[in-house]
Amino acid sequence: MTPLFERRMLIVAGKGGVGRTTVSAALGLAAAATGKRVAIVELSGMANLPPLFGLTGRSFSPRTVAPNVDLLSMTSAECLDDFGQRKLRLTALVSLVMRSRVVRAFLDAVPGLNDLLQLGKLENMLSEPLPGDPVYDVMVLDAPATGHGLTLLAAARSMREMTRVGPFADLARIIEVFLADRDKAGLVLVTLPESLPVSESLEMRSALTRDGTDLDAVIVNRVAAAPLPAPPTWGQARRSLETIENSALTHMLDVVEKNVAQHAGQTRILEQLRREIPSEILIHQLPRVGHGSLTPDEVAHLGQQLGVIGAS
Repeated sequence: MTPLFERRMLIVAGKGGVGRTTVSAALGLAAAATGKRVAIVELSGMANLPPLFGLTGRSFSPRTVAPNVDLLSMTSAECLDDFGQRKLRLTALVSLVMRSRVVRAFLDAVPGLNDLLQLGKLENMLSEPLPGDPVYDVMVLDAPATGHGLTLLAAARSMREMTRVGPFADLARIIEVFLADRDKAGLVLVTLPESLPVSESLEMRSALTRDGTDLDAVIVNRVAAAPLPAPPTWGQARRSLETIENSALTHMLDVVEKNVAQHAGQTRILEQLRREIPSEILIHQLPRVGHGSLTPDEVAHLGQQLGVIGAS
């Protein structure tokens, strides 16, 4: 199997709230640390990645956020304009018309067209950069949350089946071939060490396999460290400490007991994940860092943690 950082595109998927955007940023930094030039991309005009690098707003044009790492956010309207100029050789005036409300309504009305145009732009950036365009070794795509993420992956096939001929049909075929090439495109699923996210992740994998594809890696985000160096000895330690009459100590023991129980539950969930995910699919754990919004330094730390998967 081709190592992850040797793929041209890594699609990062997962349900909302699991830290998918943070993992996308960390993966981009990890890939860049191996000497790759990386683009980390958001779709649909999202701007969740910039704050992780100390920036605000969004930009269709690449912005350098770290050595060998660019960040960009795109919309289907911007991609359609770009597609018109690059592929259809439309004039600037026609391109201006294509940015109108009527065209935006058309994009929303055709199932899968928004996704197709954005995927087409990404594939074009990797395969056919124009003179003067940045050339990327790896593109990390922060895909939409689980349900839309599946729709995104199926967009090319849906459009090919709907439009047999024409430029959009040609674009759909190109994207479908690209995404089906497991040496070029990889799929990374982000989850949490909690029952519901893991269950939803396993359901998503089942949906993918029914559709003829599969995961390359699962990244379990926000894994809590063991609350004690050796939790199995906790019962004996607690019984000894309970002989000391001290209300503050009793409260502390209850807090530790709760954390030990939570960690035991986390361990059981991780064991379930390993049982149900085939051994050839990489499972990697990321530690819980920070509280709330992460700082650029904390994101960089997670990137270092993901460096080990580069050869996997």
